[in-house]
Amino acid sequence: MPKSAYFPAIDGLRLLASLNIVFLHLASSAAFGYAAKYTWLKPIVSGPAFSAGLFFVLAGFLFASKFSDPDRRIAVVPFMFSRIAKLYRLHFICTIIMFVAVVFKLSGMTTLPENVSDIGTAFVNGLHNMTHPIRSLLLHLTLTWSLVPELGMKLNEPSWALTGFFICYAFTPAAARFFFKIKNVKLLWLLFALTFIPGIVQGILFGCTHLYSPEYGIRFRYFHMFPAMHLCEYFFGMIIFRLYQERQFDFLYKNFVAGVCQAVLLIALYITCYAGQNWVQHQAVYFIVRHSIPILISGLFIMSLIPAKGFLARIFCIPIVRTIGRASFYPYLLHLPLITIGWGVTNALGWQKFNMNSPFATLLLVVILYTASPLYLHFKTKRKKAKLAAQASAAEK
Repeated sequence: MPKSAYFPAIDGLRLLASLNIVFLHLASSAAFGYAAKYTWLKPIVSGPAFSAGLFFVLAGFLFASKFSDPDRRIAVVPFMFSRIAKLYRLHFICTIIMFVAVVFKLSGMTTLPENVSDIGTAFVNGLHNMTHPIRSLLLHLTLTWSLVPELGMKLNEPSWALTGFFICYAFTPAAARFFFKIKNVKLLWLLFALTFIPGIVQGILFGCTHLYSPEYGIRFRYFHMFPAMHLCEYFFGMIIFRLYQERQFDFLYKNFVAGVCQAVLLIALYITCYAGQNWVQHQAVYFIVRHSIPILISGLFIMSLIPAKGFLARIFCIPIVRTIGRASFYPYLLHLPLITIGWGVTNALGWQKFNMNSPFATLLLVVILYTASPLYLHFKTKRKKAKLAAQASAAEK
């Protein structure tokens, strides 16, 4: 494997996972009700098929590939600051926007304000109707809401993942060195299996105890967002990269084999989502079926895409799909504020024919998210290259 190895199909998978999360929150925001007649969609959207855990596995895989090159490794502190600079600013902006949107949503305002005093009155009313508004805002801005979700309202809910990501990033350099020292393939496969034990234990604790809270909703949200579980998913991604390095998946370089594996894994993922919603009754089993098993399937699905062979990998490697997929984390953070603002504006204007629960609104949201995000990423990349070129030119002088 060359040092500069890149996996083009991964970009398409990012796009698919991002879209799945967006449609999940469209459904939970009552903006996808028009599709209720398509019952086969419910397990995919409400599951969802590709959960946020997939992003942790992907991140572990990709950062393991980066740190496999000694020339590209960086120390913990610079690495953390680079990730904070890339992700936290957008989280901060989205949280403030969402806070303002929730204030006006709860203000009781049903028409657009006619003057400044109406805006002030609506804002005061909205704050009064919120539960611990300032504390909720601070919890989200400090990335601690996912640790104590019952202490504050949810604002931009997908941002909980950043707490887990930053914890994972802190472990990345040390974990990379640890895993790359392991040359015994059997030991790597053992670690592959062991990464799922904490998730299974967590599922048992969730379903068989009232740990953290006797209230199901609070307990599920806490266990769902608990960073330790996602750290294991991140390590799982790093381990499958090491197995890839040790040529454990070379059989997937055949088009037919890769294509069959992709189809089988997608079917298995759908069955898992369907089972979680229709067959499983026990809470512990439900948690394991919804979290641990899909992560295993997703990890294997990633491996089936790595060689860029098979029908789905070829679709994911289409240039436009890759371009949009590389910017898919921005829609992940942005979509809920846009959905909330969309509902507020359409309700205030009385646009019942154009409210968020319509195919037109869904299409418009998707187009905005997945057009603006790659354009912004292109702008950032172009500006960074210009800055590096200017620094190089100054150094030559």
